[in-house]
Amino acid sequence: MVKKTDVKAVNEFSCNMESTRSIVVDYIKYRLDSCGYTWDNDGRQANVTASPVQTAMRSLGDEFEERFRSRFDELVQQLHVTPDNASETFSAIVAETFCDGVNWGRIVALFGFSGRFAVHCFQRNMPNMVDNVVEWVTAYVDTNLREWLESHGKWEGFLEFYDGGAESRKNNPWPSFKTICGYAAAGLGVLTLGAFLAQKS
Repeated sequence: MVKKTDVKAVNEFSCNMESTRSIVVDYIKYRLDSCGYTWDNDGRQANVTASPVQTAMRSLGDEFEERFRSRFDELVQQLHVTPDNASETFSAIVAETFCDGVNWGRIVALFGFSGRFAVHCFQRNMPNMVDNVVEWVTAYVDTNLREWLESHGKWEGFLEFYDGGAESRKNNPWPSFKTICGYAAAGLGVLTLGAFLAQKS
């Protein structure tokens, strides 16, 4: 399960630029909007202008979507996500994404997967789950990834990664689909991802 985070510590960590939550909310809102879904629980004023970090995450998220959208959509379909197992399913995939290290490409993958997960929630008439996705991603970044972010320039470092262009991303590649989804899901009562990947190879 995604661990709850210390609100005071998160606020102290985030104040140097902008909160993780604002980046998560903006990206998920952007992804839902791009798929024709209206999510009104983002807590923002209308016509808000995206910050540089939010704009960069949108752009890299689009790049990530081009590579993995259809595979993620098919994966989520196979997992049979319900309100009862959504947290466990989401947490397992996110944990696998970072199982052997952290880099900016994997952080973008976290946001990219979260966006597809939110879209799936709308498609399955579970729009209330989107609020939970926001909380899960925010908590994961501000707890599990906090130390790495602090040592890599926080979100200012992310902008440097983005501004470095494609050459920078060669050194921070997206994790492979197998890496992201390499955990065994038998405990969730669904097709194991190893079997899923074997079908698609």
